[in-house]
Amino acid sequence: MKYLLFSLLFSFSLAAGEIEFRNLTFAEGLAAAKEEGKPVFIDCFTTWCGPCKWMSANIFTDQSVADYYNNNYVCLKIDMEKGEGIDIAKNYTIRAYPTLLYLDEKGDKLLVSVGANRDPQSYINNGKRASDPENNIPYFLANKDANFDNPAFMSSYFSLMSEANMVNSDEVDRYFSSIPFEQWLNDANWNILMESPLALENTTFQTILKNSAIVKEEKGPEALAFISDRIYQVLGQKLYRARDEDGKEAYLQAKANLAEGSYIAKDEVVFKLSILEYQKEENWDLWAQTVSNGVKEYYWNDANALNNVAWTAFEKVEDKTLLKSALQWAQRAVELTPAHHIIDTYAHLLAATGEKQAALEQEIRAFEMAKSEGASTDAYQEFIEELKG
Repeated sequence: MKYLLFSLLFSFSLAAGEIEFRNLTFAEGLAAAKEEGKPVFIDCFTTWCGPCKWMSANIFTDQSVADYYNNNYVCLKIDMEKGEGIDIAKNYTIRAYPTLLYLDEKGDKLLVSVGANRDPQSYINNGKRASDPENNIPYFLANKDANFDNPAFMSSYFSLMSEANMVNSDEVDRYFSSIPFEQWLNDANWNILMESPLALENTTFQTILKNSAIVKEEKGPEALAFISDRIYQVLGQKLYRARDEDGKEAYLQAKANLAEGSYIAKDEVVFKLSILEYQKEENWDLWAQTVSNGVKEYYWNDANALNNVAWTAFEKVEDKTLLKSALQWAQRAVELTPAHHIIDTYAHLLAATGEKQAALEQEIRAFEMAKSEGASTDAYQEFIEELKG
């Protein structure tokens, strides 16, 4: 009778169209995979991850996805910030969520997918690729040396390794040192460069910086913007992780090396880093001076950047002259991208500079736009009431 009840419940769970995530430890999951002759699928999530929740509600309940994974995988769902999930995240170098981890029965990676794709079929495609012995990580690892001079193969290889956090920077150097620089800029090789998490001191990355004028000419300003963003992110992290004098000195030296180097967009990156430094130090006088000197040169066509500095000025700066400048930045941001959160910044700065009626009009505009898009309107409503009062 108990067995019949269990069977009926199990059948109901599958009929409901959900992936059956088993209540097993990681070791028990591998053992079940060996016994059943199936690979392991792990939803690596955290409780604060919004896309993780969306994927659970909208993808793992899709009938076709559920049928595929229940029939072909031992499925586990593990919080990466609790219990054994902490060690799993460390051992498999999981740094972003959601991460979908595909493993063989020994626990070796078959495939790693990061992010929540909205297409249910993409999850089935990932599952098929992970179990395909001629298309997964073990295949590419086994065949990379024989295909080291094949850009298409190596682009796929490095892309796969990058998402799995398995890129070896020495291997990237070895690959690019074997071909002339002009070949670095073809589509396949450029994809490798964009996807490989290279350190700034890496030989390949330094070569890109030295040849940045050629990169801009051949690949366009978007490529230069990508390089600048990579430098900014790396040095910005170095700045915020500096806990002692040695860490601060390492950051300052890296910044000085950039400033003295030949990268043609170095001034913009140094400008952005200086803003970050003064924000961290809460030195709002130097922050305001630096932003004022560079915003039109470096941010004038970037709505999000303009909005960010305008809002920071509203929150942190009392100088009326600077606030009037910030109002211009906010107005320009609205002209570029009239999104409700950007209009909201503009409204706050209008109010801060004495234009209360114009501020009310703009905040109502932001409220109506947010409402039509289904976004939260509580803060907008509160500010409208404040302006009316």
